[in-house]
Amino acid sequence: MNRNERNNVLRRISFSSSSSRNYYRCQFIQQLDRWGYRIISLGFLFLTVGILSGAIWANEAWGSYWNWDPKETWAFITWTIFAIYLHTRKKKKLEGINSSIVASIGFLIIWICYQSIRNRTT
Repeated sequence: MNRNERNNVLRRISFSSSSSRNYYRCQFIQQLDRWGYRIISLGFLFLTVGILSGAIWANEAWGSYWNWDPKETWAFITWTIFAIYLHTRKKKKLEGINSSIVASIGFLIIWICYQSIRNRTT
């Protein structure tokens, strides 16, 4: 076996091992994406129920469903971002990187919401 044949064999071996790693990495990323979608869907459901029940309670307590309080406003912004995420997941041409970006923005909004409410109450 000459040097060129040996190099070709080594390239084939390294390519096949890297392509199998890429395949499993791609499968893992797709599985994480599916889990993220399910968790965000469940969280969106709980957030919707929380906002609606909070509005009903606020009407009983204060006579108004919505007062544009910072907590209410940030909850509405969070709900809107994740509604956009769920819609981007359903549209085939927007699925993929677009929905990932919206989910990341939603996580950032939740973090900002938590920090602003936490700092305001202390």
